[in-house]
Amino acid sequence: MGLSTHRYFCLNHLSKIKTMFFISITRLRLKSIWYLPGFLSSNSQSVKQLVITPGFVAGKELIDRGLVFWTVTVWQADADMKTFRNSPPHRKAMQKLPTWCDEATYMHWMAEEPQVPAWDAIYNRMIAEGKISKVRNPSEDHLNKNFPAIRWTKTERIFKPAKSNL
Repeated sequence: MGLSTHRYFCLNHLSKIKTMFFISITRLRLKSIWYLPGFLSSNSQSVKQLVITPGFVAGKELIDRGLVFWTVTVWQADADMKTFRNSPPHRKAMQKLPTWCDEATYMHWMAEEPQVPAWDAIYNRMIAEGKISKVRNPSEDHLNKNFPAIRWTKTERIFKPAKSNL
């Protein structure tokens, strides 16, 4: 194979490589309404950081029955999500979750499209593949990942990147 043929082959091969997007989901259940004000304050600060983090594509959150909070975010790469996760607002909130929550699970996967998945798909995937986070007083459901299906989808909030992040 000549050099020009080799270059063509490599460029043609590279054009067929698909961009993959990193999806991150979390499910948290507060163990008491007493933790709600602190949680909501931390959530608000984290959302402000989320939408300006480079690599953030889209996301949404949902408050479900029983003080359950779901979040899904789409990223250009897992490194972008880790930058957000390790940023001060989110990192500080994560340090409080073992005390605030009696259920905390998460999971990640790669997707070919940057669409935010539907809540039923998120729930099914979390039950099948989710990982349990450490909490101080886990519920029995936490240990078994025996969570009720999502019911209150009207409390959904959509996140989009800030214009300066585009």
